[in-house]
Amino acid sequence: MPLSRVPQLAPSDIKLLRLFVKVVENGGFAGAQAELNVSASTISTQMSTLESRLGIRLCDRGRVGFKLTDKGRRIYMAALRLEEALDSIRADIGELRGKLVGELHVGVVDTTTSNQDCRLHEAIRLFTSRDHSVHINLHVAEPATIEKRLLEGRLQVGISAFYHHVPGLHYEHLFRERHMLYCGRRHRLFNRPEDAVSKADVLASDFVARGYMVHRQVSPMSGLKAAATAYDMEATLSLIRSGAFIGYLPCHYAEAWIEKGELKPLLPQEFAFYSDFEFAVRKGLADLRVLNAFLEDLRKAHGLVPALLEA
Repeated sequence: MPLSRVPQLAPSDIKLLRLFVKVVENGGFAGAQAELNVSASTISTQMSTLESRLGIRLCDRGRVGFKLTDKGRRIYMAALRLEEALDSIRADIGELRGKLVGELHVGVVDTTTSNQDCRLHEAIRLFTSRDHSVHINLHVAEPATIEKRLLEGRLQVGISAFYHHVPGLHYEHLFRERHMLYCGRRHRLFNRPEDAVSKADVLASDFVARGYMVHRQVSPMSGLKAAATAYDMEATLSLIRSGAFIGYLPCHYAEAWIEKGELKPLLPQEFAFYSDFEFAVRKGLADLRVLNAFLEDLRKAHGLVPALLEA
């Protein structure tokens, strides 16, 4: 398209670009339809309008499914940068008015609320006591998804046990979490005395692997016979309680089920391990006002030394 014919972005175009981002993030029209609560035909019409406005085909859709074109992928990344720029402008206006303004997206892995060492709730309390007009969005996801969304700019902060560090992200330690290996009360090892359970018994049992740790095994997991896979702790617990599998859970999460007589730890001296929880942020963010304020409160809540990130 000649330079003279490149369309100027109108407010309606920005709205359409936001819809496009939702379509991409949900893997197509069907997922976006559920999140946006609009019909697939409406989404299709709006996408066609956007493509017409830009003079670019953004995606292929049909029987083969939804797939971004190369140009569509570039427009998607540009739309994310546009949203960051708009957030930065809102933050600048807020700073001139003496308050924090914008959006804060925080990602965290599941089942952290019962961990007394996780003080995310306290960090949120400290942050919301500031003079602010920040909309907080809290997302629960597995570690690799959190890292991916940080790199894409869809999250500003991620909290998890990250089993390897991704280039482009900055990590800082928050706390540690102990994990033990458990069986359910219907499992053949549940009613055996502790001294009658051997390492060989454990290794012979079917094990629930963590889907996001397939290539990041910690040493106590090596040698265990993976026969099922789960991608969060609640799914892991359901498989363990079936009596067909053994699996790892955070100790704080398992405590209530032990008290109910539903779970039993297996050879904790042999199979327990610790996960180091960290927060992660993307390096080189354009605006750091809201993020630095939240990180200051996150560190304070966990008794860590305050520090500021550098752009």
